[in-house]
Amino acid sequence: MSTPLSALVARLKHGAVVPLPPTEQWAEMIARTTSPGAICEVAEDTYDYFLDVLPPRWMGAGFAFGEGADHLRLFWRSGGRFFCRQLDADEHAEFCRLANIGLSSG
Repeated sequence: MSTPLSALVARLKHGAVVPLPPTEQWAEMIARTTSPGAICEVAEDTYDYFLDVLPPRWMGAGFAFGEGADHLRLFWRSGGRFFCRQLDADEHAEFCRLANIGLSSG
């Protein structure tokens, strides 16, 4: 049975993917993946970094990373590939409400 949160997560994971470039420096990856609404493929080590650097704000079908008042970034894996999506303000507010987490980690 689908919940409102699982339906939102499924919707956020749907769309065109910005592919992982063959080579990419950290600053380039951050610039590429911080555009709200863009689904970006990331390297496994990038996925692992965001999973390990701070406790996730949410864990379920992936995890949500957010530092302080920053909007959440949703990460997930599928078919051996890794993805993230930077949430915009409305998506962030809806996600936090449905996941019953605060709007910021501060």
